[in-house]
Amino acid sequence: MTEQSTKSLRLGVVAAILLGLVGTGFGIYQFVKEKDLAQEIANVKSTVNQVKDAEGVTFKSKAEFEAAVAESINKFVAQKQQADIDQKYAKFEAAPEKVDDGKHIYGAPGARFTLVEFSDMECPFCKRFHDTPKQIVDASKGNVNWQWKHMPLDFHNPAAHKEALAAECIAEQKGNRGFWVFVNDIFHHTQGNGGGVADLASVVTGVGADLDAFRECLGSGKYEDKVEADIQKAKSYGVNGTPATFVVDNHTGKSQLLGGAQPAQAIMAVMRKMMIESQQDDSANQ
Repeated sequence: MTEQSTKSLRLGVVAAILLGLVGTGFGIYQFVKEKDLAQEIANVKSTVNQVKDAEGVTFKSKAEFEAAVAESINKFVAQKQQADIDQKYAKFEAAPEKVDDGKHIYGAPGARFTLVEFSDMECPFCKRFHDTPKQIVDASKGNVNWQWKHMPLDFHNPAAHKEALAAECIAEQKGNRGFWVFVNDIFHHTQGNGGGVADLASVVTGVGADLDAFRECLGSGKYEDKVEADIQKAKSYGVNGTPATFVVDNHTGKSQLLGGAQPAQAIMAVMRKMMIESQQDDSANQ
């Protein structure tokens, strides 16, 4: 077989494999992730054999055939994984890549209002509430942002505390936006109430972070002080449960605490009240 024909054959094999994989779409990707990869390779080999037999092509060796199959599967899975990661980050595009002082902020840093939430990733009420601040920020046209503060509750530890540290390690690698993507994924995968995440490693790689670097960071305990500072701050404000959200008017410095998984309407009502009071104060001072 000439070099040119071998090259053409390899391209044909890759094309045939990809056509077979793409033909079943996301299901193949899930199959590769959740079932035995050996079985998936066997399925792909069958597809390749059908094309090979139909077109009368041959391989130099079985090893060449195996390598072509494995390479194409790996390429497809990697591309699909990256597409999934990109999609996750797109949902949190309102989060700046970097924020000063290690804060975790979703939305415009200079917004009029900030929703400062003390939260616990093992808390079922926090999970229920999690989409609410995001929806408010997304609809605010830059007038509201959302700041995360850690408050892992004792009866949810060690899982909640570990997840808080893990989120900081992700932020170290993937920035502020990566932090929010990771927290969202933890809420999606955790069993809740201290049950934790069955496969934390898959959540880490699922946000595009390097697993070895993450494990080194987590094992170092370097963010223990940061998490503890958030906990002590919450206690100093009299917060003893999660979620606890302070609605802060950055124009006046006034704030109001809302406890529990409050609906968006309740938060919006507080911000409207603050704006009215601010306008009245401004008028009185003129």
